[in-house]
Amino acid sequence: MEIDAAVRASGDTAMRAKYDRAIYAVERTFALYPFGEIAFSFNGGKDSTVLLHLLRAGYYLHRTSSGNGDQTDHSIQNCPMRTIYFEDANAFPEINSFTYDTASTYGLPLETIRTDFKSGLEALLKEKPTKAIFLGTRNGDPNAVGQEQFSPSSPGWPPFMRVNPILDWSYRDVWSFLLTCKVKYCNLYDQGYTSIGSIHDTVPNARLSDGVGGFKPAYMLSDGTLERDGRAKKASSKQENKSVAVSL
Repeated sequence: MEIDAAVRASGDTAMRAKYDRAIYAVERTFALYPFGEIAFSFNGGKDSTVLLHLLRAGYYLHRTSSGNGDQTDHSIQNCPMRTIYFEDANAFPEINSFTYDTASTYGLPLETIRTDFKSGLEALLKEKPTKAIFLGTRNGDPNAVGQEQFSPSSPGWPPFMRVNPILDWSYRDVWSFLLTCKVKYCNLYDQGYTSIGSIHDTVPNARLSDGVGGFKPAYMLSDGTLERDGRAKKASSKQENKSVAVSL
């Protein structure tokens, strides 16, 4: 499988260790829950793009190691898991295009939700039992406080297990993985965007200015703690709530 092979061949030992822990969480989820009762929340951002390819690798390794898949069977190179996209009316067109193109490329059965995150989840779980949802949450994200790799949903929310395989990944880990595996990501990141919210609260990161009116790509940001420097303060709590699902 090309993702696993690329990571194994990498000289980045820190990234390989993070990869192994993430793959363990993915395979453990496949062992704990029926495949049809697992979902993947994909939003087109760098973190969920990393997660997509971890799921592909984990699915392949799980199927082949358990004897349920032939290594020459190209159908197990992808992960045909129920995939959810919470599309915000204020999302960048590039994010929407990348999300839909990626879903088509990897055969993801994409379900687009155009309501708020909580209402959308309630409707989804009512329509089809879903026991676990893979999320691209990382420590440092506003909603990561108190979470672990496996964290039950918060009180007042529909009951499901939040699975966070890349919770302990840094900004550097994310870009090391994407560049090592040579996978496509949203082209906004090549235009100086380092953390993408809505069109109303996101600009290229000034730390990546090239001094002549342009911006260097996101992977050239040397200090990952400045990842969100391109994110403006939300105008209101209502707008912030609507943007939760599209924080990339």
